[in-house]
Amino acid sequence: MMEQDRELLIQLVSALRGSNERHVSHLVNMIRSHASLQEIREYITNHLKLGTIEDTSEVKEFRRQIRRLLDLEGPASESQKAQRVAHSRSFNVPAKPWTMVRCNSSFVSELVSLWFTWNHSMFPCIDRSLFLRDMRAGNVVCQYCSPFLVNAILADACALLDDYHSEDGSYMNGSSHSLAQCFYQQAQRLHEEEEGRLSLATIQGLAVLWRCTCSFGDNHLARMYEGRIADALRDFSSSTTPASPKSSENERQYDNVCNIAVLGVYNILQANLIIYQRQPLIGIPQCARPLALHVEGLAGEQWAPYPNSQPATTSHESCLLNCLCDLSLIVNDICRLLSQDRRDLSREVVDQSVEASFKRLEAWKAHVPSCMRLSDTERSSPQVLGTHIYYHTIIITLYSSSQKSSGSLRMSNTNTPSNAIYRAMRLEAAREVAQLVELRRRLWGLDRISAPLSEWVTISLLTLLEDLTTLESKEAFVSLCVALRVSARRWEHSKGLLRLTQHLALQARLTLPPETIPLYRDFQDVKWGPEDDEKFGALAQRFGL
Repeated sequence: MMEQDRELLIQLVSALRGSNERHVSHLVNMIRSHASLQEIREYITNHLKLGTIEDTSEVKEFRRQIRRLLDLEGPASESQKAQRVAHSRSFNVPAKPWTMVRCNSSFVSELVSLWFTWNHSMFPCIDRSLFLRDMRAGNVVCQYCSPFLVNAILADACALLDDYHSEDGSYMNGSSHSLAQCFYQQAQRLHEEEEGRLSLATIQGLAVLWRCTCSFGDNHLARMYEGRIADALRDFSSSTTPASPKSSENERQYDNVCNIAVLGVYNILQANLIIYQRQPLIGIPQCARPLALHVEGLAGEQWAPYPNSQPATTSHESCLLNCLCDLSLIVNDICRLLSQDRRDLSREVVDQSVEASFKRLEAWKAHVPSCMRLSDTERSSPQVLGTHIYYHTIIITLYSSSQKSSGSLRMSNTNTPSNAIYRAMRLEAAREVAQLVELRRRLWGLDRISAPLSEWVTISLLTLLEDLTTLESKEAFVSLCVALRVSARRWEHSKGLLRLTQHLALQARLTLPPETIPLYRDFQDVKWGPEDDEKFGALAQRFGL
C-alpha cells in the first residue's frame, strides 16, 4: 500500500470519528458507490476539511498498527495473483477460432466466466453446458456456439471486468470500453455476414447484442435490433418442428435447448416492453417449457459469485425460467392494456383491468416454488432477488400508467380514491425494491448488477421522487441512488439513467436528499441546455413519463 493510501485510511477513520452524522452518511454513501480512492480523498479534503490530520499519539499508534498488518500480510507477487485467478475461474475456453480480437484464452475465459455468472443468470436463454462443450471443441461448425454469439458475449462482458491480469504477467491493452467496442464491432460484422441465415446461436447472439447495445446507450440501434429479434423469433419458431417421442436423444436435446432459447429471449423482450409501456412485439411462444427439476448437489443447481470468494448458493435455472415465463404471460396482458387508447375506456373499466392484473401478480408470488421465494435463513441468489424486484417493478408500472390517465406521474393527482390507492401501491412497491436491493448489496455486493436491474432501480427512483418529504421514501431513494451510482461506474446507460433522475428533479424543482450530493458529483457543475432537455426528455418518454 502506498503512503498516500495509508494516509487516506487515517483520514477515513478520523472523518468517521469526528464528523457529524450528515457528513458521515455522505462519506459512507460515496464509499458504497465504489468511488475511486482519489474521489474519496478529494471529498474528505474539500468537504470535511480533513486534508491534514493532527499527528496525535492515537494517530501514531494507528499508523503503526496499519504498517504491522500490511507487513504481516506481505505483498503477493503478480504471478501468485494470476494463479489465484486461474484456479478460481469458473470456465476455461479457447479464444481461437471464436474471435479475431487480439487476446489470449485466459482473457476470454475470464469474460465468459463473468458473463455467465452475472449477466446471463438473470434471464437465461443459453444451455451453458452445451455452449461450453462446443466452444471448447473449437469447431465453428456446431449447433450450440458460433463466433457471432461468442463475440456478442465478450462485448457484453467487458463492463464486468476489473483490472485484469493475465497468466503470462501482462495486462490486456486498452480500457474495458475500448475492448468492448472491438468485440461488439466484430459481432456486428459476423451478424451481417450471416445474410439472414437463422440458427439457434443467431437468436441468442441477437439478444446479447441487443442488451449490449442498450448498455452502450444507443437507443436507436437498440430498437433496430429489437425488431430483428422479434422477426427472428417468429421465423425460427415457425421453421422448427418439435421433437416426437420417436426422435433420437440428440434431437430431443436440441428441441429442449431451442425452447429454452425462444422462451428466454421472449422473457427478455417482455421485461423491456413493460418498462417502456409498449405493446407486445410478438405472440406468446407456443413451445414446451423445460421441466423444473431439483437435483441437490448438481453443479448446475448451484450459483457461485465469481470472482468473489463467497460460497455458492442454490440456483435452479429451470425454476427461474418457468417463473419468468409465468410473469411474461401477465406482462403480455398488462402491455396490451397500457398500450390501448384509453380515451374510449371508462375509468371503471381501467380500474377493473388493473385490479385483475394485480390479483394475477399476487397469485404468481403466492405460488412460486420454494427455491424462488425470499428466505430469512437461506442466502437468496441475485437472480431470485432480481425476479422479485422485477415483480415489484411491474406493479409500479401497472399503477403508474393507470394513474397517469387522469393526472401527471410526477405531480400525482390524488383527488380520486383510486388515484390515492394507486399512488400508495407504487410507493410501497418502490420501497420494497429498495429493501431488496439493499439485501443484494449485503449478500453479493452491487458492483456487477445486471442492466435490467439498473432500469428497475430507475423506475423506483422516479417513483420515490414524488414522496421525498417522507423519511421512509427518502431513505429508500438514497439507497437506490447508491446502487445506480455503482452501476454507472461500469455502464454508460446507467450513467444516463442516474442523470435522468437528477434532470427530472431539477425540472420539477424538487430538492434531492443531501446524502445524494456526492453521488451526483459528476453532474453538479454541468450547465443544462436545450440539448439536455431534448436528450433526457426522450429518455423520460421511454419510461412513460
